Amino acid sequence: MLRVTVEDENRRVLKSGCLDAGYPLPGKIRQAQFVLPRATKWQGLRMRAEIEVKGMRYPVRWACRQKLNEDGSLILRPNLRRQV
Repeated sequence: MLRVTVEDENRRVLKSGCLDAGYPLPGKIRQAQFVLPRATKWQGLRMRAEIEVKGMRYPVRWACRQKLNEDGSLILRPNLRRQV
């Protein structure tokens, strides 16, 4: 199972959840949504993923262009530039 966790800058867990076992399928995309507490600013939050197998969790490194933290987590930031 793939577990995705959203944490604040102090590493406090805000939300965490798992995708169904067997997903995402190879070459496919699976979307997930986290409803954060009201007034939570999403920019700067930390997102990490783990594979859960038989009760054990193993860290997953994101495959993305953005530089990752040493622990493999990703800091959320806007990816679109504002056009003036």
